[in-house]
Amino acid sequence: MAEAEAELPEREQTSSEFVFGEIHRLGLENNVLELEEQGFTIVPDALPMDMVERMREVIIDQVADKNGGERPDLETWDEGNLPSGCYLLYEDPIFEKLVLNEYTIALMQYLLGRSMILSTIYSHVRAKGDASLPLHTDQWTLQLSNPVSVAVANYALVDYKRDLGAFAAVPGSNLMMRRPTAPDEVNVYKNPQCIPLEMSAGSVVVTAGNTWHGAYERKVPGLRINAAVVYCRSYIQTQELIRQGVTQEMLDRNPPRFGDLVGVNGFLGFGREGPDFKKRRALVGRFD
Repeated sequence: MAEAEAELPEREQTSSEFVFGEIHRLGLENNVLELEEQGFTIVPDALPMDMVERMREVIIDQVADKNGGERPDLETWDEGNLPSGCYLLYEDPIFEKLVLNEYTIALMQYLLGRSMILSTIYSHVRAKGDASLPLHTDQWTLQLSNPVSVAVANYALVDYKRDLGAFAAVPGSNLMMRRPTAPDEVNVYKNPQCIPLEMSAGSVVVTAGNTWHGAYERKVPGLRINAAVVYCRSYIQTQELIRQGVTQEMLDRNPPRFGDLVGVNGFLGFGREGPDFKKRRALVGRFD
């Protein structure tokens, strides 16, 4: 009997077991509680500083290209109204590493399931003179949901402080299941529940798609730069043309999980050849 039991194949790990196994491995249990209770959580020092500095340079390069060649200085720019950084996955391979950050992936899998995909990597480049960003939710579906179908990892590429243009959020707003509408609700300065999320460069705040958040004004010279990495469930249309830009070279230099995240390993998005149903995955639970 013992020999027969020893020969039984090992049971495949469920999605729930995998997701919570990763959370436990990385010590993110308290972060999961914060996501449930307040709709966001901060992971300090999620990125090494050399990676932060490289991403800043790439983003500023793109901004300068869009800004008629004028390159804004990180410390002294004082004019506001700069273009955003977009489609950053294809600007430099450093952003491929960002997509795979293990802390963010673990928390995003908790929010969105293992079949989640990348929607965009975007940078809000804010300077003195730019207005505050009104409170809003990032889930762009008609109705908000719990579990969410969209979530954002906002990486601070400079230090975040209130008067430096910090990220703003309303703790517990994820539980209201509605968007802010009244003038005093959407204004980061007038909403009494709104708080600044202050953190050092290299930290990341993960925000559920139904959480109210925005940004304060930057009141001193210099740039406030982030990298907003948005993931969504596999049946949601992505914001950027992620799958269409992926090259074989990108797939070759990254682990298989990268192919999942950029949507090339799924069965949707087929052409005249028809769907490859061998790639279809059953979505029967929250963490699938």
